[in-house]
Amino acid sequence: MGYLREAIGIRRRARRCRDYWQNHVDHCRAIILRSIEKCDQRRTVAILGGGLLNDVPLEELSRSFENVLLVDIVHPLWSRRRSRALKNVQRTSADITNTVLDLYHVSDEPKKPLPHSIPNLFLDRADLDLTVSVNLLSQLPCMPMDYLTQMRAHSLEGMEAYARDVIQAHLEYLASLPGRVVLITDVERRKLDLMNRVVEVKDLLFGLKLPKHDEEWEWRLAPCPEADPRHHFYRRVVGIDQFKGVG
Repeated sequence: MGYLREAIGIRRRARRCRDYWQNHVDHCRAIILRSIEKCDQRRTVAILGGGLLNDVPLEELSRSFENVLLVDIVHPLWSRRRSRALKNVQRTSADITNTVLDLYHVSDEPKKPLPHSIPNLFLDRADLDLTVSVNLLSQLPCMPMDYLTQMRAHSLEGMEAYARDVIQAHLEYLASLPGRVVLITDVERRKLDLMNRVVEVKDLLFGLKLPKHDEEWEWRLAPCPEADPRHHFYRRVVGIDQFKGVG
């Protein structure tokens, strides 16, 4: 589905837009570091979306916890190199939605319903004291939806229903995990003209709402001309340092 290609693209953009991304990176790291201090025990921490490590204070996590689990569908070479020297860091390659493999068969059976997301990773791990879902939630349905669009395997309504299901399932999954849970996610895409006027807003959570958040900031993801010669594309990001569910 192009996950590795996407990771490489994000890595390159992060380098090109380093100064624009710095505020976002600083916010992410600060929330994670504060959450470490609030943990009563520090046995195991899981970083969901930990493949790229742009916004993860990996060395601090390694010093603070007995075990660090980095979870993502791909772990590019540069992140493997960074974590290799840290003996208590383990990389886990996993599809947190539990749907991607089934989606490969949808093009063979166009009328087959899209899979229902039932995440189950680490639910039985009693020593999990901190889980961080970092810049992952809104991205979970993106590559599958791109794949389904390319394969012309399902309707737009079906794909949007799948996206809502995946996002809702991830939120319910986070709320069911043991230990402290941190949620960092972009919730809105904003398109701005060269006068910094917002000309378009897109809800990245497909109508789903989050509880009251502790922090909110702007991520200048793709300033002009990174993605468009006439527009900036920014994200509204929220951080919740003790996620307990949506209601």
